[in-house]
Amino acid sequence: MRRQLSFALFVIAVALPTSAAKAQQQIIDFEGLNSQAVFAGYAGLVWSSGFNEWALYGSGPFVRPSSGQSNAASDEGSTITFARPGELFNLNSMFLSEYLGTGGDPKEINASILGFRDGQIVYSTDITYDRNTMTQVDFGWTNVDKVMLTGIRGRILVDDISITATPEPATVGLLGTGMLGLFVARRRKPRGTETA
Repeated sequence: MRRQLSFALFVIAVALPTSAAKAQQQIIDFEGLNSQAVFAGYAGLVWSSGFNEWALYGSGPFVRPSSGQSNAASDEGSTITFARPGELFNLNSMFLSEYLGTGGDPKEINASILGFRDGQIVYSTDITYDRNTMTQVDFGWTNVDKVMLTGIRGRILVDDISITATPEPATVGLLGTGMLGLFVARRRKPRGTETA
């Protein structure tokens, strides 16, 4: 019985983190949206709105999708954010570019991308936006609840944001305990009445 219990614990320890991580990863590609802006709750996230609106483009000078037919873009000179308040996620990567427009500064545009947890900056990456093509930027940030792309003179173009939801430790522990309980209950033999 002790050997079977050890084996069950080993299986739970190996299987749970692997299956949870694979099931939670998503690519946000801005395809199939029928509006002119990314709506609140799209892909389970809160997107900045109003003047800083995430606009959707399927044609014109702001269109440089890394996949599919559309990408999102900020307004001129805006800082934009996406967040999952109260739920942590990992930011793996995203594709970025910029559109300067007419009369803009011809120099390369450097900006910062910030990662927050509970209102505190925990990551900061300085990048130079490529003006001609979408470029993949790898982050490898863990346990953030908000990402901010700081304002530039032109528009920030964004596509294929890769994030992975972070399972809550309590949920993983509860699932493991439940699986262990099921295993133990199954291994118990029903006690019958003895006949003489």
